[in-house]
Amino acid sequence: MLRDHKAIAYALMRLALGINIFGHGFFRILSGVGAFANGAVNGMDKGPLPHALSLAFLYATPFIELILGILLTLGLFTRLALIGGSLFMIALTFGTTSTQNWNGAGTQLQYSLVFFVMLWLVEANSLSVDGMMGRKNV
Repeated sequence: MLRDHKAIAYALMRLALGINIFGHGFFRILSGVGAFANGAVNGMDKGPLPHALSLAFLYATPFIELILGILLTLGLFTRLALIGGSLFMIALTFGTTSTQNWNGAGTQLQYSLVFFVMLWLVEANSLSVDGMMGRKNV
């Protein structure tokens, strides 16, 4: 199994993505979800989306990131976590472009590309909890 370079590369990239997304959520929760949400909503108020909708999404964001990050780091329900992460990036991009924050949208597009590649290559996900349990397309 450790001779499978594709599986090793996939596991390392999955860990990098998982830890990155986990860190976003964990440290936002640790430093206060309200502080994050209320700070970020100020930028969102420049766009056409209703304040209450933006604020609700921003309050949920750290928990979504935390859950996705844990699942990806472990390689548990990897395919579903990658699909969820992709949909989450689409939602973030919609909000970011509504405020014409093109730099933020570009960063989110980079994350979307990583999610795409990871989902495209999910069959290499053998070094994971899913792989240990014999699950290929979960």
